[in-house]
Amino acid sequence: MKQFLLFTLSCVMVSASLQAQQLKGVIVNKQGEPVPNSTIYIYEIAKGIAADNMGEFQTALAPGSYTCEFRSLGYESIRKSITMGKDNQTIRVELQETSYMLKEVVVYATKNNEDPAYRIMRKAIAHAPYYRYQIKEYTSEAYIKGSLTIDKIPGIFKRAMKVNDNDFDINSLIGKPLVMESKSNIRFTSPETYQQDVIALKSSIPREFNADKGLSIVTSSIYNHKLNGRVSPLSPGAFRFYAFKLENVDYQPDHTINKIKVIPRKKNPDLFSGYIYILEDTWNVYIADLVASELGTTLHYRINYHQVQSSVYLPTTYDVSMTMNTMGVKGSGKYYASMKYNSVQIDNTRNPVAVNHTALPDATDESGKSDISNGQPMSPKQQKISDELDKLTQKEDLSTKEAYKMSKLMSQMVEPEEVKNQRESLEIKDIERVKMKVDTLAWKKDSTFWISVRELPLREDELRSYQTKDSLSGNDSMAETDRDRNGVVISIDENPKTVFGKIIQGGVWKIKPDLSLRYGGLMGGLKEYNFTDGFWLGQTLFLNWNIDKNRNFSVSPSLYYATARKELLWHISTSLNYAPMSLGRFHLSAGHISRDINGENGESRLMNTLATIDLGQNFIRFYDSRYMKGEHYIDIANGLRLYTGMEIDKRSALHNRTSFNFIGKDVPENIPSDAASYPDHTASNITLELSYTPRYRYRVREGRKWYVSSKYPTFSAAYKKGAGLFADNPAPLYGRISGAVSQNIKVSPFEEIDYLFSGGTFLSSDRLYMNDLKYFRNNQMLFTASDFNRSFNLLEPYTASGEWWVEGHLNYQSMYLFLKNLPFLQRFSFDEAIHLHGLSTENRKLYLEGGYSIGFLGLGRVGIFTGFTDKKFDRFGVRLSYPLWNIMERPLK
Repeated sequence: MKQFLLFTLSCVMVSASLQAQQLKGVIVNKQGEPVPNSTIYIYEIAKGIAADNMGEFQTALAPGSYTCEFRSLGYESIRKSITMGKDNQTIRVELQETSYMLKEVVVYATKNNEDPAYRIMRKAIAHAPYYRYQIKEYTSEAYIKGSLTIDKIPGIFKRAMKVNDNDFDINSLIGKPLVMESKSNIRFTSPETYQQDVIALKSSIPREFNADKGLSIVTSSIYNHKLNGRVSPLSPGAFRFYAFKLENVDYQPDHTINKIKVIPRKKNPDLFSGYIYILEDTWNVYIADLVASELGTTLHYRINYHQVQSSVYLPTTYDVSMTMNTMGVKGSGKYYASMKYNSVQIDNTRNPVAVNHTALPDATDESGKSDISNGQPMSPKQQKISDELDKLTQKEDLSTKEAYKMSKLMSQMVEPEEVKNQRESLEIKDIERVKMKVDTLAWKKDSTFWISVRELPLREDELRSYQTKDSLSGNDSMAETDRDRNGVVISIDENPKTVFGKIIQGGVWKIKPDLSLRYGGLMGGLKEYNFTDGFWLGQTLFLNWNIDKNRNFSVSPSLYYATARKELLWHISTSLNYAPMSLGRFHLSAGHISRDINGENGESRLMNTLATIDLGQNFIRFYDSRYMKGEHYIDIANGLRLYTGMEIDKRSALHNRTSFNFIGKDVPENIPSDAASYPDHTASNITLELSYTPRYRYRVREGRKWYVSSKYPTFSAAYKKGAGLFADNPAPLYGRISGAVSQNIKVSPFEEIDYLFSGGTFLSSDRLYMNDLKYFRNNQMLFTASDFNRSFNLLEPYTASGEWWVEGHLNYQSMYLFLKNLPFLQRFSFDEAIHLHGLSTENRKLYLEGGYSIGFLGLGRVGIFTGFTDKKFDRFGVRLSYPLWNIMERPLK
């Protein structure tokens, strides 16, 4: 019975396709040259078609009469009536270049010499929230075609590149287009849910890329705050980021179209440039023609909107082109989508009185007030908002402040409760907007079917691409198990290919699927160098066991020979991540090593090694440590984190045993001459720390919690107690409390403020050693692994706090501060920051430090700083921060 039904359905589909005839055409200008990126809209069936870059298109139409609109940027749109009979048709459409000018009444500037575009954009921004949620649901059909051509890949990438963990010959793709076509049925449900049923698929993309579900439809709306991750010209606050200029006005019988140039105030990858076409009175988007560039990749979006039913404009064609030239990789791509709307239902509950009634379906009651709740009376709050909107919408010209206010009020009225709940929820859920389902017969459609649904003709190189794929695979069909995948991960294999290579260079061995061993290799046998130990020669292993997706246990043993001390140093640490939703983690460590006296905020040992051997400068004060330490981290509530730690540390002074450095410099003593104040002793301490971030939002991925952001500061308090656990031992005895408040505030997409204020005091200090004093993070070396935001960059190392201390750090970072405002520098990717640091202690009444730095894509910063002690100039210095050192270095604690 099942086979009979499938056979019957196939016959019906074939019969329907045979009844439809092919309409083919080319769109040209007056000189007979093809007009690229043109669109066709067929009113009777609410269908848009995107022509290719040769101006050619094709579609299947049943017999009947149709009204078609032909449109392209820079040309006057025209309408033609076409009658389809039983035969195919080929047409040639000629477009005339636009020759109209702005009317005299329009070109006159408004008050303050403001461009008329601002009046239009204020109205459009104010109405954008309504159009964002205007549609309750729709059903549509989509033909999507994508292509990608890779022209060049550097040899170093080609040799080591893996595609979805498969070895793949990238050379086979160079210069050849990868093509994918699909035919889908779409069902949209407000606010942002799409069901995409793929009924046909054809692709020349190799199987290794796992592109088995086809191309998704575009879901990002220009009426949102962000369009494909960039600031939309219709977002609230758009005037901060964009300037607008009215270039043309097209006066057509049924509507007036304003052509507005979108000018980014700064050259930034998060901003668009280009044009946006706005309909007068309704303030709908008619065409979006926007360009975005980042790191050598340029994306050009052309989106056409048509009135698919009364007062409803929806995107009917998407034409996205990409050019890429970054890091030696060159290529280009295209994405076309043609939409046909079968049914559209307006959500009348999202129809506030403020929206122009001549443009929208009537949804008012007898009193003229909007019925926003399907017969339910408005609450007093809703009525108040509605009244305010009514006043604003009656204004011919809105101020910027009024436009933003109207947009905000409109959002409050029309935003679905589901969206509000998502925004206010602590858990940020990654909602799957597009749920794709591939029909079991999608890969088995024959050429006859594709002729009936294809709306862009195939080029010769695309045909060859399909033929090559067919010759390799035999046909287009995919295995049943393959149809659910759609992801491409291109990675560089870091592991040497041979056992000998792994022994020399190191690498990762997969002992079992859930058990792996990382080995540094003989090349990593030199850990560090300092004047107390000499060279560390040995090795660190890292064994990781994934208990499940979210829990893991790791062990990392180290064994090194210190050439100057002539003894073995060892260290072992274990870590257990046991509670993924509470971020619970145990950490145990023990060893006999040299450690930094400033254990809390010490310098990078890798940086210190380079400074020691190259410059003869040892920036770290070491002591001999035989210790055991246990730590536990846990969230006891959302945003409320508890840390507990206990340590026993047998300490001894260390002195220089070598002075070797490349420049032959005399080196200072490790411990100052008053070493008698540092006798051998065993310290025991416990630490309790509690931190809280109100309304800390988070995501849950595969059962693990990941904190994301909060609008509120983080508050923390800590208590550390030094106690004597062993008899006849001059152990440190003290009690210390401290507190801090910190926050990173995203002021705009291009600027942020970061601050940290903290202070503390010793409640008791019966016996203290150098290790137990309060030290502050400082960057004494020219090169540092620390950032500049929460560090002192010129403060002397190992400056003690005395009985109390107060410190503060305030930083302002912007993409456009000083240098970036110069036009010829805006194309470069860097940011600027101002830093202000302050410290007051019992021993140093006031230390201030100011600085300016430039950052490069988060990879590093260079800064200049000036320090003042007691309001007097102290010193000046330059620092270079390179945080990637922290990734390269696995510190021993």
